[in-house]
Amino acid sequence: MKNKQSLLFTGPKWIRWTVFISFLLFVSCSIYLIFLYNDLLDSKTAGYEETKQQLLKAESLTEIDKVETFYGKEAYHVVYGKDEDGQNKLIFYPLKGKEKKLITVDQSEILSKSEIKNTWKQECDQCELVRITPALVDGNELWELTYVDSSKRYVFDYLDMYDGSRYEQLRFKSMFK
Repeated sequence: MKNKQSLLFTGPKWIRWTVFISFLLFVSCSIYLIFLYNDLLDSKTAGYEETKQQLLKAESLTEIDKVETFYGKEAYHVVYGKDEDGQNKLIFYPLKGKEKKLITVDQSEILSKSEIKNTWKQECDQCELVRITPALVDGNELWELTYVDSSKRYVFDYLDMYDGSRYEQLRFKSMFK
């Protein structure tokens, strides 16, 4: 029996070049996508460290647990932490402007995320929750609930942090299936 070699090594040169170029394109695209993903991830959390340092330096908080971003008419970093008395605080840190007017909320005075979620689940048991995040709209401290309702609409529901009353609700109907 004759020893058969691969068509890749004995065939026409254009097959070898096609395979080689395809491999290079695949590797190049993979590397580009990895860098793009990391860049997008970094931009999502951009400024978090600076915000943390400013709040710790100003002694607004002594310990910071978590930072999120809320985008409304104005963008805010929402910082969860503790003050010098060990009280859990929620601080809205504006991203625009040189002088920062901080809005501080004592977490013991507001409804927790789990309480809001339980109340929402009783009202909308067929809905699919996307997320709950603190929001600041027109100077009002709110919970922003994002979910898909039973009619497959994407809903933004703004509830008061203190009593859970509805401030505003936006429903978006999908145009494409």
